[in-house]
Amino acid sequence: MGLNSFQTSGNSPGDARCRVGLLGFGPIGLAVARHLTGPGAPPTLNLTHIYDRRAREKQGRQADLLAGLCWTDRFDDLVTSDVEILVDAVPASEPASDYVRAALLAGKSVVTTNKLVVAHHGSKLLTLAERQGRQLRFSSAIGGAMPIVRVLADALAGDRVLAVDAILSGASNAILARMDDLDGDIDAAVADACAHGYADVDPSSDLEGWDAAAKLSVVCALAFGLRVAPEQIEMRTSARVRPEDFKKARLRSGTIRQIAHADFDRDRSVLSVWVAPMFVSKTSPFAGITGPGNAARITAAHAGDIVISGSGAGSEAVAAAAAGDLVAIARDRAAIVPAPILADPRQISGLSDHQLAEAV
Repeated sequence: MGLNSFQTSGNSPGDARCRVGLLGFGPIGLAVARHLTGPGAPPTLNLTHIYDRRAREKQGRQADLLAGLCWTDRFDDLVTSDVEILVDAVPASEPASDYVRAALLAGKSVVTTNKLVVAHHGSKLLTLAERQGRQLRFSSAIGGAMPIVRVLADALAGDRVLAVDAILSGASNAILARMDDLDGDIDAAVADACAHGYADVDPSSDLEGWDAAAKLSVVCALAFGLRVAPEQIEMRTSARVRPEDFKKARLRSGTIRQIAHADFDRDRSVLSVWVAPMFVSKTSPFAGITGPGNAARITAAHAGDIVISGSGAGSEAVAAAAAGDLVAIARDRAAIVPAPILADPRQISGLSDHQLAEAV
């Protein structure tokens, strides 16, 4: 099928499957396409359209894998098509929030893999989705294959979350865990993470804490109903962790991981929130998380401690989580999810003296 050919939807007459359009065909977009068209693809979903600025070139490379789909290099073609859900997998250089807003206004539900869209525009976009009678889901943007969004938004919706400790940056974890294996050689660890597709050539956003802070701001909204901007979160860099830090940690029967923490004192309306490289004991749920793994320990008033984990980086992990969101929407396309009502904490604090003593 030629470029910009949108005469047919790709669904046969009477096909009840949910039509899906893909925004962006980089590594994550390709992985999503494989999930939706390969063996074991969800039977309720039908990928029919792909938008990419280099659609003509990329279509030629995937002629066998994705034959018969409608490709376009014009975003307007996608939003005026008959797809029901759009998957936002565009790179950070493109205006993803504008795409998501336009898709919702066009009556499409959206699954986004972009943490910055959710961290900076999530509240307004979720309000727009509710107004339009559509859904916006973002499980893959926060935690990758680790289901922290679903646990906080659904499983613990009737409980009172007290605190969250988590590894939220798969790239940072891959680097720090590899440093532990390489006696603290950060350059070799970064090169290894890049070679495996877990980190960008410039991993500063992950190591400085910005990646985890953006995700943690969303976690605060889900866990505590609080509006917190990423720049309000105290961050300590992991780029200055040295070989001697790992040696000291081993002497204490532990290691070092980048931890994102949030706890909320509801009586005083004080939020403690930070991202930092921390000493973790070998008995903690974080010490054994290697590669691009993510993990979280969520403490709730009634459920107690809940520990979850999963791969947090890599296109396949993100695509699997995005596919889960697609299936959830397809199960009930008419569902309207109320937008969250967020409050501002009276005070935001960083690491306590005790926590500073464990920071690296």
